[in-house]
Amino acid sequence: MTDTYEVFAIRYGYLAERTLSQVLIGGLAGDEGAKQVGVAYHVFVLKGPGGPFVFDTGASEAAMAARGRRVTQPVAEGLRALGIAPDGTGVSIVQTHLHWDHAGNPDLLESARVHLQRREMAYAATLGLADPWLRAGYDAGDIGRMAQRIAAGQVVLHDGDVRLGPGLSLHHVGGHTDGLMLARVRTRRGWMVVAGDAVAYRENLARRTPFPHLFHVGDALAALDRARALADDASLVVPGHDPSITPEPVSRLD
Repeated sequence: MTDTYEVFAIRYGYLAERTLSQVLIGGLAGDEGAKQVGVAYHVFVLKGPGGPFVFDTGASEAAMAARGRRVTQPVAEGLRALGIAPDGTGVSIVQTHLHWDHAGNPDLLESARVHLQRREMAYAATLGLADPWLRAGYDAGDIGRMAQRIAAGQVVLHDGDVRLGPGLSLHHVGGHTDGLMLARVRTRRGWMVVAGDAVAYRENLARRTPFPHLFHVGDALAALDRARALADDASLVVPGHDPSITPEPVSRLD
């Protein structure tokens, strides 16, 4: 089929110290909750009609180190392995949201066009920075650089769901942040959902229990349901931070 995509995950960073209880709102008691699951930091790449599309730009080594995380390979190296020029020539970025681990690396993909939800920019630049609890997810420099890209005409601001082309659509879900979006993409295995932080771990979907860092609990629950509804099978919902999806530094998912 001409409207199918190849889907890749680049694992650029890792943190081992994360238990199952810590990735489920409300926690989980006992030995099951104490199971170590770790945190993988991913950038996703779709290669197909109108592509490539790069989902988020990840975080720099300095930003990761400042938060006690380890870079396992720079995002630029993973992109090169997939034949993508680090300057962003011919590339579109899908900025799922503006948290520090998704919207960093300011020197990466500078020429790319960016797709972003209008309400994510509005939220991140106001309440996201003003509220002390929400602020932990954002870096003011990242938001400022996005504002510069908007002023330069590089950003397409969307209001809700949008079809980018045959076999690829973006869907606003919110929950984790006010403007969070995920993607539905046609692959050789059927309709896949690149869920990002709407479904951080497979366990979040299996238990219908959101990841704890939230802007709106109700929207986060609805996001889990929407991710499952848009995919042909639960196995085709790709979680954003689950280490199990990337056995290799660059893993093909479709």
